[in-house]
Amino acid sequence: MKFTLFTSLIIFAFALQAAEKRIYSTDAIGNRQYDKPSYTITDNGQIYETDSIGNKRYDKQSYRIEGDKIVPTDSIGNRQYDKPQFEIK
Repeated sequence: MKFTLFTSLIIFAFALQAAEKRIYSTDAIGNRQYDKPSYTITDNGQIYETDSIGNKRYDKQSYRIEGDKIVPTDSIGNRQYDKPQFEIK
């Protein structure tokens, strides 16, 4: 019983990580810069800044992808109309 529960939790954890994409800062030759922030894009289009070990920084500005635009949101996903939006080209 414990083994079945353990394996189902492991599979669930891998499924959650597979839904997220990470974007890292790199230098001119392609090396990751671990002292710079990275970003996580969830499967619903929400973009969060992450620290060097992968924790999402909910206290920083987050964004959401809507069509060909990137709009600023607060930590729970509400759009912030007083901040500029970006266009994807």
